[in-house]
Amino acid sequence: MNELITKESNQQTLDSREVAEMVDKQHAHLIRDIDNYIIYLSQNPKLDSDDFFKESSYTAGTGKPYKCYNITKKGCEFIAHKLTGQKGAIFTATYINRFHELEQGQALQTIAVPYIDTLQGAKFIADDLKVNEASRILMYNKVCKSYGVDTSFLPVYTEEKITKSATALLKENNVNISTGKFNILLMEDGYLEEKTRPSSKKGGKPKKYKQLTKKGLLYGKNLISPHNQREVQPHYFEDVFMELVNRVMN
Repeated sequence: MNELITKESNQQTLDSREVAEMVDKQHAHLIRDIDNYIIYLSQNPKLDSDDFFKESSYTAGTGKPYKCYNITKKGCEFIAHKLTGQKGAIFTATYINRFHELEQGQALQTIAVPYIDTLQGAKFIADDLKVNEASRILMYNKVCKSYGVDTSFLPVYTEEKITKSATALLKENNVNISTGKFNILLMEDGYLEEKTRPSSKKGGKPKKYKQLTKKGLLYGKNLISPHNQREVQPHYFEDVFMELVNRVMN
């Protein structure tokens, strides 16, 4: 019989039908006992029966609803105290094992769902920012490591073309044009585009940044900005930079 996890508090419980099998008792008799336990507990205002037994229902083959209880770990302990000898010991060991299984399963689910969501989020950001493959792998690597996932399946890049900022390369090659004007020429020819992102400050104006287009990625790559991971910074391949300069300036 499948375990039930209550939605209102995400508290792990066992179905009273399963507990009835554990204690070798007819379900109707266990329901009668629990009804009596709730009456006893209700006589003390400091005790809440919902901490032990949560009323629920199930539908049999006829479609008619029948009463059952979702029994918490405390509720199982309560029932165990009513049993004696070997029967009590076996039930205690059995329900402890069942709750241990539930805790392990819930822990795995808690890890798995955010991991997949985070990985998909990283992919969306990498696609939107048009980051180069090495930066994309770095993003995936960080997500995997943060969740303790093995990263040996990810490729490792040992050879990367040297890249530098437009400002640095224009200066090194003695190109007499400002970075701002060079960026305008790149955007006019479709090598560069301007993007915006929401401000990290409440009520702040959207922030602008530039990134290489698909056409521009032939001459460089988009690196994740060290100032904000939601932005990229265009960097250009040193060996083909002057070819790009000649294309936009002639």
